[in-house]
Amino acid sequence: MKKLIFAAALVLPLLTGCFLIERNTAILWTDIPEVAAYVEIFNASQTDYRVELVYAEQPADYHRLTSDSAPDIVIAEGLASNSTIPAFEPLDKMIEDELFDPSILYPDLYKLGCREEIPYVLPVSFNIPAIMYKRDNLSKETEGIIISPDELKSEAEIFNGRTTDEFRVKGFAPAWTPEFLLYNAFITGSEFSETIDGSLIWNETKLIDSIDFSRDWTENINSGFQEEEDFTITYCYDPGYKLLNAGRIGFYYTTLRDFFTIPAEDRASLDFKWLGSEKSIPVSEDIIYVGIPEKSGKQKAAREFIMWLLDGETQKTLLDSSQFKRSRGFGICGGLSSVHIVNELVMPEYYKLLIGNVPPIEYFDFPDNLPSYWMSARADVIIPWLEDQSSIEPEMGTLTGILKTWTLQEQKK
Repeated sequence: MKKLIFAAALVLPLLTGCFLIERNTAILWTDIPEVAAYVEIFNASQTDYRVELVYAEQPADYHRLTSDSAPDIVIAEGLASNSTIPAFEPLDKMIEDELFDPSILYPDLYKLGCREEIPYVLPVSFNIPAIMYKRDNLSKETEGIIISPDELKSEAEIFNGRTTDEFRVKGFAPAWTPEFLLYNAFITGSEFSETIDGSLIWNETKLIDSIDFSRDWTENINSGFQEEEDFTITYCYDPGYKLLNAGRIGFYYTTLRDFFTIPAEDRASLDFKWLGSEKSIPVSEDIIYVGIPEKSGKQKAAREFIMWLLDGETQKTLLDSSQFKRSRGFGICGGLSSVHIVNELVMPEYYKLLIGNVPPIEYFDFPDNLPSYWMSARADVIIPWLEDQSSIEPEMGTLTGILKTWTLQEQKK
């Protein structure tokens, strides 16, 4: 009998411990690779809660987020759209109870996850467009941390003058990187945004102005469509950074994330400026958010993880770990942190080219709320349409018509 009592005494704490672990374990959905390391560090840092990571395709899908199999935490793009926000639990109690201070976040970025001033999802990280170049390719006329499309056009024209009979060069062509066409449209004022019913709207006049700008560049700076195409086919078969290092081109579009994933030895002679206009830099639309679905049954554990993730000291630990493991990833979830002091004081410790290059808070032009399908429409319709309209003989119809056809096809899937 004594042996049975002793055995029971041993088993009971184990069963109790297993029960507590299960009760305090939150399921996290994401499609972002860096999050796996964050979960591992969180679980190792304390014993009260655990997070179990599940890789999920389309983690921002409203129907999945409102199903009985919904997770407790989601980290993904597209969570702040009007069609997705209703799936999430309000996070205002975290703020009312002074468990989280939203002032540590970029104010305009924080507002994107709010409805009627109540936060439903919180931003984690974001990316911004840039132009990279070899340091001796830039004239002294372009100063500051931003280069505008007009300034880039002038710099590219100057670089074109380096062409000789023995070595052809080209400063820049808008068509080399289709994303440039999109961000030029943003800078021009095309103002893509979401209506209350989830439709996509934009400023048609400004969008056409951006296309005219690109076509003029090709025709008058790069000596015409045929010349630009011949040069591209003949010489532009290597990655942009290799073409820059070889002196074949003067400038190339990139993003902060992509620039810092170039091998260190290949970007040793390269520098960058943010693509934008005076004191304004368009932020990429693939902003990463974190939220707690209404269906979550482990909200306390979920809140603890979110507060931990968005803490400045935590993010320094995450950056330390990434550097120690020599990860090729950049920053927090592949971008700048939503916590502005991390970008201003911590990031430059790890990425020396950010010293003196982190934009002030007021420089960031965060996008308006966009539909949950924006990134798919962007890749399948909008960028291909901009490429077509910027070519020698545009063949596609209006963006409105093509987008309508695409939407109908997507609804049938």
